[in-house]
Amino acid sequence: MRRSSTKLLYQVIIDDILSNIEKKQFSYDKPICTEKSLSEQYGVSRITSKRAIDELENAGVLYRKRGVGSFVRRRSSAETAAASAPSVGALPGKLIPFVLPFAITQGGILRAIEVATRQLSEHGWHLSIHVCEPSEEEERKLLLRLLGQNVDGLIFYPSAKELHRDILQKFTESGKRVIILDKPHDIDYLSSIVCDNFNGAYMLTQHLIDYGHRNIAYLSRFSSGDLTSIRDRYEGFDRCMADNGLTPNPEFVRMNLSSDYHMLKHVINTLFKAGVTAIECENDEVAFNVYMCCRSLSIQVPAQMNIAGFDNIEWAVTGSAQITTVDQNFARIGETMADMLLSEDNDPSAKVIPVHLIPRTSTSPIAN
Repeated sequence: MRRSSTKLLYQVIIDDILSNIEKKQFSYDKPICTEKSLSEQYGVSRITSKRAIDELENAGVLYRKRGVGSFVRRRSSAETAAASAPSVGALPGKLIPFVLPFAITQGGILRAIEVATRQLSEHGWHLSIHVCEPSEEEERKLLLRLLGQNVDGLIFYPSAKELHRDILQKFTESGKRVIILDKPHDIDYLSSIVCDNFNGAYMLTQHLIDYGHRNIAYLSRFSSGDLTSIRDRYEGFDRCMADNGLTPNPEFVRMNLSSDYHMLKHVINTLFKAGVTAIECENDEVAFNVYMCCRSLSIQVPAQMNIAGFDNIEWAVTGSAQITTVDQNFARIGETMADMLLSEDNDPSAKVIPVHLIPRTSTSPIAN
């Protein structure tokens, strides 16, 4: 193994994998690595090889297929355009920075970016994607940097409660529209686009209750105070339970859930033994992992356990999983973003994007 006096072992592995990708020494259809192969190749522990893969997965470079290995993620047209775009100020037409607190390959927000990019490009406008560390300090630094550049507006997906009003107000004072995603607010100079997460979760919970389920668990990797969408989804679940005369068992509500597969498997087994017959998840990725845990534990879905997700992204229909979910209509979000930016009326506006339930075979009437 090539050693470096300044790099940690997992960083050396990351650099080598990125170098192989850049040289196109990989196939999209074959795993580029596994934890075991990296451990043997570099003479490191599985913990170190897992750290390297996790870092690349979180950055949107790799994705993992359990039991097979890690694959290079294909770039979408929006990502390719963002990666190859000239620097700020070099493009003709108007330039709109889109600030995100996570990798754009995660979740369904990429659909919105693709639709908005296509619609804006027809008018000579361009989106520049800025993936920011999920911290108030890093967000503030990035917003200040963009304020000092020649941009024509801003789309901001905040990661925390702080909206940095002072900076955003300076954008609007110079005639630039600012659109806040996924965070309702009462600031009269900012526009907003939010999905109806509350009613989506309410519909999903009612669907499970209508099927006869009463012991329903709720799982999330975040607390309800971390993200507005997570809070709204949990509140929709909680309100629907209350409206049906049900009180969620505190033991069945698991927030800040660990992403470790073995820990999740333990949680699912505990819930099943406690009599839970349905699990509602914060999103489809969590729901898919719950589905895989149930298969590993020989818990039959949906006969013994119903599973429901949120977002209607690829995780909901990966492999044999056919998970009931809520469609956020990310295409509509993208259209709304573009319409707001292109509108001659520069007055701030607030849009709520409706959602709808998509039942699949992961849910069914409770067995008598």
